[in-house]
Amino acid sequence: MPAGDLITRDGQLEWRGALLGAGTPYRMTRLEGWLDLGETRGANPDRPGRHGLLQGSLLLGRRTVTLSYLVSGVPRERFGQVVEDLRTLTAPGERPVEEPLVIRLDGRSRLANVRCVRRTVGVEKLYAVGHTTGAVQWEATDPRLYSPTEHRAATSLPAPPTDGLRFPLVFPLAFGAGKAGGRLIAVNRGGAATWPVWEIDGPVTGPMVTERDTGQRLVCHPDFTVARDQTLVIDTDARTVLLNGVNHNDVLLTRQWFPFPAGAPARVDFTATSYDPAARLTARWRDATL
Repeated sequence: MPAGDLITRDGQLEWRGALLGAGTPYRMTRLEGWLDLGETRGANPDRPGRHGLLQGSLLLGRRTVTLSYLVSGVPRERFGQVVEDLRTLTAPGERPVEEPLVIRLDGRSRLANVRCVRRTVGVEKLYAVGHTTGAVQWEATDPRLYSPTEHRAATSLPAPPTDGLRFPLVFPLAFGAGKAGGRLIAVNRGGAATWPVWEIDGPVTGPMVTERDTGQRLVCHPDFTVARDQTLVIDTDARTVLLNGVNHNDVLLTRQWFPFPAGAPARVDFTATSYDPAARLTARWRDATL
């Protein structure tokens, strides 16, 4: 089941296939770090011999999300299990990796890839009668919030023209239909740029992906071939190049990584040094906000 599908109302969080927040034993009392801007990092060097600083880079660092919760009104015989379920749900594995956390507010669900870094369960006077408060904290190395739905767009290679001018020329001239295919359009409906994953299905030799408006390109070696039933996956955020899951980073000769801008269509061309109608380029992306 895709992350976020369990959510039915505002104020709910889905984590590891379980719900927290509204309508659950773990009622939200406060949520921090979700709609906020993540921490910033940058370097503004001093202006030599003058007041002020020179403007340097400004980038976002991690996002920290904290849910403060209340457990109260649970039947006393169930209270201990409710607490234990939360402890199990938030326990890290031996080598924890980021997992999707989905939260719905104002009728809109967003997703962040996070790890649980903190959990508190208050054991105080009222704990014995089934009342406790605490917090769960997650940390995301990527500060963006994404749409739970992953979007896709695909195209084949441009077909070679099958007609054109014929001699002797006879007016009116017929120039033919030109090339078909070879371009896809992707729209990121979020408020921040998002980095796509490219999938190139063979057979194709020397594939090239070009952002038409900026001219930025991802170019494979002209002799590199993706065979039939193989898929080359280029993750522009992770900067990885995998052929059927095996690292082939060296085949990508030109690395002009480009994201999909916020709120505007990205027009992307797919070309290669050879033509096969079965070759296909697919873009996968999520709308992003910060």
